[in-house]
Amino acid sequence: MKFLMLFLIFGLPAWSKWTVSTYNIRNFDKDYSSGATNIHELSRIIKEVKSDVMAFQEVVNKSAFVELMKKNLPDHLNVISNCGGFGKQHLALVYDTKKFEYLTHSEALDLSGSEGKCSNLRPALFVTLKLKMTGDKYTFGVVHLKAGSSASAMEQRWQQYKKIQKLTETFQNHQVILLGDFNTTGHLSKDEDFRQFYGMLKVLGMTTTSEQLNCTNYWTGLPAGNDFIPSILDHIVIQDKNLTKVQSVKSLTHCAQLECRPATLEELGLSFKSVSDHCPVKVTLD
Repeated sequence: MKFLMLFLIFGLPAWSKWTVSTYNIRNFDKDYSSGATNIHELSRIIKEVKSDVMAFQEVVNKSAFVELMKKNLPDHLNVISNCGGFGKQHLALVYDTKKFEYLTHSEALDLSGSEGKCSNLRPALFVTLKLKMTGDKYTFGVVHLKAGSSASAMEQRWQQYKKIQKLTETFQNHQVILLGDFNTTGHLSKDEDFRQFYGMLKVLGMTTTSEQLNCTNYWTGLPAGNDFIPSILDHIVIQDKNLTKVQSVKSLTHCAQLECRPATLEELGLSFKSVSDHCPVKVTLD
């Protein structure tokens, strides 16, 4: 009885917390320009990031990804999109079966660039799970939006924002979390793309937890410099009504190690060179 009372006092808060993360793993196992993905390093990162719900982008080799998850996270199951766009960059949601029960999922092919069918861009993957400890239904919308900061790329991305807004509004009776690589190239400079992104969030009554981060990825930067430059492309977006449940927000691997300062290729290390220019983003909720 004494042990039970101690558990109820001290153990319940820890037990009630759960985690969600997102990670773009850069053409998983097929990035010929950078070399094949370093499976040993990626496995180490997955175990470090281990979350109750994990979103992944750029899953090119789906069978290898399933094996990777089975080996490193045996209690987790996968939902992987059929469409991956021109680059076969599929989306995946991986969840802990001890914490969540699968209910349903769907692919929003309209985001791929052609209504109702898989086209050049990636779709959105919506997965609805039930959190076992509360019975709440959570719909996770995994995205990998159009990349680039050119006028045409941003215009395509803005159209995707509008489509995400309409799709998210169909899950009004659920708790909703949007997550993935939104490719918000102007997030730090607060340019027009930033304003379009935040306009969508305002309409939906949602906030990106990346407001608490200094970076989520590194890019090559200006031609005149030798350093790689930090940026914010990845987001875990929470409904405003649930913001008080957010306990912590972290950007991991090389972003954490370098504290988001400009860095050389050598400083960025193995996770950058052999796995991804992106960093995992992890949020803890209660």
